Amino acid sequence: MSQKKRMLERKRREAALKKAERNQAIGRVIGVVILVLIIAIIAGALIFDSAKRAEKELNYSIGLDATGKIKGVKAEKYVELADFNKLNMNNSDYYPTEEEEQTYINAIVESYPDLSDKKNVEVKEKDTVSVDYIGRIDGVKEYEGGNTNGMGVRVTLGTGTYPTEFEEGIIGHKTGETFDVSVPFTTDFANEELAGKIVVYTITLNGIYEPAEFNDEFVKKNFGASVDSAEDFLNKYRMSSAQTKFDEYVQEYAISESKVKSYPASYLSKMKKYMKAKDYKQMETTNSTYQSLYGNDAYKDVLDMRKMTKKEYKEEVLNSAKEQAEKNLIMQALFENFNLSVSEDDLKEVSTSLGFGEDEYNDAVERFGEPYLYQQAMIKAVNNYLAENYNLIDN
Repeated sequence: MSQKKRMLERKRREAALKKAERNQAIGRVIGVVILVLIIAIIAGALIFDSAKRAEKELNYSIGLDATGKIKGVKAEKYVELADFNKLNMNNSDYYPTEEEEQTYINAIVESYPDLSDKKNVEVKEKDTVSVDYIGRIDGVKEYEGGNTNGMGVRVTLGTGTYPTEFEEGIIGHKTGETFDVSVPFTTDFANEELAGKIVVYTITLNGIYEPAEFNDEFVKKNFGASVDSAEDFLNKYRMSSAQTKFDEYVQEYAISESKVKSYPASYLSKMKKYMKAKDYKQMETTNSTYQSLYGNDAYKDVLDMRKMTKKEYKEEVLNSAKEQAEKNLIMQALFENFNLSVSEDDLKEVSTSLGFGEDEYNDAVERFGEPYLYQQAMIKAVNNYLAENYNLIDN
């Protein structure tokens, strides 16, 4: 092979080698890019899934700092508070109606009937009577708690407050009579002493309760020195009822007449997440109930539950978030404006109002978060302040 051909052959090998190296490098780059893309897709999916899970978690303390206030927000800067000097202080606008007053009187006389001392009056079903009794197991042994000791108890016949045989055994007898009634107790009766036994009750029928007449005598008899007459009693009721309605009006006024000038963007965003989480939790609860009862879900998703399109639901979430944010901002602004504070006892009261026992405060914190408990205590403090400082004048 000539020198010229050898040179040409070497150049071809060198070119082929460079091409191979270039292709290999490109392959490595493509491989890296593909790997990066795969990692990014997986990471993105994980982040999206994590975000979705977070959105579904119902966090009652979302957006609040440790003291229950909206994080980083001075609420008074966002709210124009109501002018309480413009409250409607006209008593007559809050007095109960004639119908409400009569309903109240009926309830009072029903709660305090007169016991008739008439003898030989036959009692019937639905009558309310006064009886005394002594209960003896098998007619021999008096059991603990089975003696009224002449104190008299009120029994409305046919209501099932007492054993059926006890109540039915009284019907048809006459006031002033003393008689025996046998009552069998089931083997699973809660009182082990009586379970599976027959108790013979010696009953004295003291009298029948009759509807009382609402008058001065009735009021003095049942309410003593606190009132002078029936009219005095009603005036106190009217004023108390009016003040209760006025307190409700003031609380509503504080919200309706205050105006939120703008919403903190971060907090509004968190309220939207909160609203979505509430809906998701409601759907989960309903679906769980349906699964246990029927073996299938009630709804396939939140949109199905709310009967809305995505667009409609988005608008609904925004409106609900604004409504909740508005209330929270106004109550916090009032709390700041009135210069109020919250104590440990206030927090425990909130915990109790949420259904937790006195020694279960930590359980309430775990369930709702302490910031939420603080926020609810703040709201209660504001309402208490309004009730204490804005009152109707008795005239």
